[in-house]
Amino acid sequence: MLDTGDALIGSGALGQKTRGEAIIAGMNLMGYDAMALGPKELSLGLDLLRQRMGEAGFPILSANAVLAGTEQLVAEPYTVLDVGGHRVGVIGLTRVEAAPASGFQVLDPQQAAERYVPEVRQKADTVIVLANLEYNAALALAGAVPGIDLLVGALPSQAPTQSVRAPGTGTLVVVADLASPGHSGRRMGVVLVTLASDGSLTGESWQSPWLGNTIADDPAMQALLDKFR
Repeated sequence: MLDTGDALIGSGALGQKTRGEAIIAGMNLMGYDAMALGPKELSLGLDLLRQRMGEAGFPILSANAVLAGTEQLVAEPYTVLDVGGHRVGVIGLTRVEAAPASGFQVLDPQQAAERYVPEVRQKADTVIVLANLEYNAALALAGAVPGIDLLVGALPSQAPTQSVRAPGTGTLVVVADLASPGHSGRRMGVVLVTLASDGSLTGESWQSPWLGNTIADDPAMQALLDKFR
């Protein structure tokens, strides 16, 4: 379970009301493995962001968000997960915005990827990048930086309805979901791949199923929502 960011606030009343606390609790309950920082998370401010990161039972990552005027990263740049006996490295990248949140600076995501992908390749069999980027920028980055097995983009307004392989590198590129205004919680992006013995990914398929009322509500999640309402 992975997330490309802009998840804690800005997309629903409950996230706004609790300043991301309820969203982190829900993600913990669902067993998320990692998340990238997006600009909306940075808008929480440093103190509250650090509090939410401490509440998360999973790493929240960014290889290119730093404290303004410094080179100090706001979060860990990557994590290495054990998945079925394979080491899977996950790197987070934050989108550069014209007016970054006060106290933060977001560095060039491609330069950050060029720095950290080789480092993670030394520690992991498979490298995944969670890129809080619009689709064309994500695809361009995947084609420019070798060594990435899977790149998940965040803003899919220009995205195709299937996975693609980036020209030049062959990196598998998907988006988090097929988003539209008011979409949050209505779809989930699902990529199915075969993880080969050398860590490469083959036989991929990508789907974006509707999470409609044909799927029963989870009692534990309903109880959590009731707690915060």
